[in-house]
Amino acid sequence: MKYYEYEVAFSFAGEDRELVDEIADQLRKANIRVFYDMYETVSLWGKDLYTHLDEIYRKKSKYCVMFLSNNYKEKVWTNHERESAQARAFTEREEYILPIRLDDTEIPGIRPTTGYIDGTLFTASEIAGFIRSKVKGM
Repeated sequence: MKYYEYEVAFSFAGEDRELVDEIADQLRKANIRVFYDMYETVSLWGKDLYTHLDEIYRKKSKYCVMFLSNNYKEKVWTNHERESAQARAFTEREEYILPIRLDDTEIPGIRPTTGYIDGTLFTASEIAGFIRSKVKGM
Protein backbone atom coordinates (compact mmCIF):
# COMPACT_ATOMS: atom_id res chain seq x y z
CA MET A 1 0.00 0.00 0.00
CA LYS A 2 1.36 3.40 -0.99
CA TYR A 3 2.23 5.87 1.76
CA TYR A 4 0.94 9.42 1.40
CA GLU A 5 2.14 12.38 3.43
CA TYR A 6 -1.51 13.34 3.91
CA GLU A 7 -4.47 11.01 4.14
CA VAL A 8 -6.73 13.83 3.01
CA ALA A 9 -6.19 17.28 1.50
CA PHE A 10 -8.92 19.90 1.77
CA SER A 11 -9.74 22.26 -1.10
CA PHE A 12 -12.22 25.00 -0.22
CA ALA A 13 -13.06 28.69 -0.52
CA GLY A 14 -12.23 30.94 2.42
CA GLU A 15 -15.90 31.79 2.82
CA ASP A 16 -16.52 28.15 3.76
CA ARG A 17 -13.70 27.99 6.32
CA GLU A 18 -15.92 27.73 9.41
CA LEU A 19 -17.28 24.32 8.38
CA VAL A 20 -13.92 23.10 7.08
CA ASP A 21 -12.14 24.17 10.26
CA GLU A 22 -14.51 22.15 12.42
CA ILE A 23 -14.12 19.06 10.22
CA ALA A 24 -10.31 19.40 10.10
CA ASP A 25 -10.17 19.70 13.88
CA GLN A 26 -12.18 16.51 14.38
CA LEU A 27 -10.07 14.57 11.88
CA ARG A 28 -6.85 15.77 13.47
CA LYS A 29 -8.10 14.60 16.87
CA ALA A 30 -8.75 11.20 15.25
CA ASN A 31 -5.10 11.12 14.07
CA ILE A 32 -5.96 11.57 10.40
CA ARG A 33 -3.15 13.35 8.51
CA VAL A 34 -4.93 16.38 7.03
CA PHE A 35 -3.58 19.00 4.66
CA TYR A 36 -5.40 22.11 5.85
CA ASP A 37 -3.78 25.48 5.27
CA MET A 38 -4.18 26.64 8.87
CA TYR A 39 -2.12 23.63 10.03
CA GLU A 40 0.63 24.44 7.53
CA THR A 41 1.24 28.14 8.20
CA VAL A 42 4.97 27.81 8.87
CA SER A 43 5.65 25.15 6.23
CA LEU A 44 3.89 27.24 3.55
CA TRP A 45 5.69 30.45 4.51
CA GLY A 46 8.00 31.55 1.70
CA LYS A 47 7.22 28.60 -0.60
CA ASP A 48 6.22 28.89 -4.25
CA LEU A 49 2.61 27.97 -3.53
CA TYR A 50 1.69 27.37 -7.15
CA THR A 51 4.19 24.51 -7.39
CA HIS A 52 3.84 23.30 -3.81
CA LEU A 53 0.05 23.04 -3.89
CA ASP A 54 0.22 21.20 -7.21
CA GLU A 55 2.44 18.60 -5.50
CA ILE A 56 0.04 18.28 -2.57
CA TYR A 57 -3.09 17.81 -4.67
CA ARG A 58 -1.46 15.72 -7.42
CA LYS A 59 0.91 13.47 -5.48
CA LYS A 60 1.00 13.76 -1.69
CA SER A 61 -2.54 13.02 -0.55
CA LYS A 62 -4.55 9.81 -0.54
CA TYR A 63 -7.81 11.73 -1.07
CA CYS A 64 -8.80 15.26 -1.98
CA VAL A 65 -11.97 16.52 -0.30
CA MET A 66 -13.44 19.43 -2.24
CA PHE A 67 -15.99 21.67 -0.54
CA LEU A 68 -17.88 22.83 -3.62
CA SER A 69 -19.83 26.07 -3.71
CA ASN A 70 -20.26 29.17 -5.84
CA ASN A 71 -17.43 30.72 -3.80
CA TYR A 72 -15.25 27.73 -4.70
CA LYS A 73 -15.96 28.13 -8.41
CA GLU A 74 -14.96 31.81 -8.39
CA LYS A 75 -11.54 31.50 -6.71
CA VAL A 76 -8.22 31.33 -8.57
CA TRP A 77 -6.52 29.12 -5.97
CA THR A 78 -9.35 26.62 -5.62
CA ASN A 79 -9.40 26.24 -9.40
CA HIS A 80 -5.66 25.56 -9.35
CA GLU A 81 -6.12 22.95 -6.61
CA ARG A 82 -9.03 21.37 -8.49
CA GLU A 83 -7.06 21.16 -11.74
CA SER A 84 -4.14 19.49 -9.94
CA ALA A 85 -6.49 17.00 -8.27
CA GLN A 86 -8.22 16.31 -11.59
CA ALA A 87 -4.86 15.61 -13.25
CA ARG A 88 -4.25 12.94 -10.62
CA ALA A 89 -7.77 11.53 -10.92
CA PHE A 90 -7.36 11.32 -14.70
CA THR A 91 -4.31 9.06 -14.41
CA GLU A 92 -5.73 6.78 -11.73
CA ARG A 93 -8.83 4.68 -11.71
CA GLU A 94 -9.26 4.78 -7.94
CA GLU A 95 -11.50 7.20 -6.08
CA TYR A 96 -9.53 10.32 -5.27
CA ILE A 97 -11.76 13.40 -5.44
CA LEU A 98 -14.42 13.34 -2.71
CA PRO A 99 -16.87 16.19 -3.34
CA ILE A 100 -18.92 17.81 -0.60
CA ARG A 101 -21.54 20.06 -2.15
CA LEU A 102 -22.42 23.17 -0.17
CA ASP A 103 -24.82 24.41 -2.86
CA ASP A 104 -25.91 23.44 -6.38
CA THR A 105 -23.12 25.22 -8.28
CA GLU A 106 -21.72 23.24 -11.19
CA ILE A 107 -17.94 22.99 -11.02
CA PRO A 108 -15.95 22.45 -14.24
CA GLY A 109 -14.71 18.89 -14.53
CA ILE A 110 -16.73 17.54 -11.60
CA ARG A 111 -19.23 15.29 -13.28
CA PRO A 112 -22.78 15.15 -11.99
CA THR A 113 -22.39 11.36 -11.90
CA THR A 114 -19.67 11.55 -9.23
CA GLY A 115 -20.98 10.48 -5.84
CA TYR A 116 -20.95 13.34 -3.35
CA ILE A 117 -21.97 14.28 0.17
CA ASP A 118 -24.59 17.01 0.46
CA GLY A 119 -22.99 19.31 3.01
CA THR A 120 -26.33 20.97 3.74
CA LEU A 121 -27.82 17.74 5.09
CA PHE A 122 -25.12 16.69 7.57
CA THR A 123 -23.30 18.22 10.53
CA ALA A 124 -19.56 18.84 10.55
CA SER A 125 -19.21 15.91 12.93
CA GLU A 126 -21.08 13.58 10.58
CA ILE A 127 -19.01 14.71 7.59
CA ALA A 128 -15.81 14.17 9.59
CA GLY A 129 -17.06 10.66 10.36
CA PHE A 130 -17.66 9.96 6.67
CA ILE A 131 -14.16 11.13 5.80
CA ARG A 132 -12.63 9.10 8.63
CA SER A 133 -14.47 5.98 7.39
CA LYS A 134 -13.31 6.55 3.82
CA VAL A 135 -9.69 7.06 4.85
CA LYS A 136 -9.73 3.97 7.04
CA GLY A 137 -11.36 1.89 4.28
CA MET A 138 -14.57 1.15 6.17
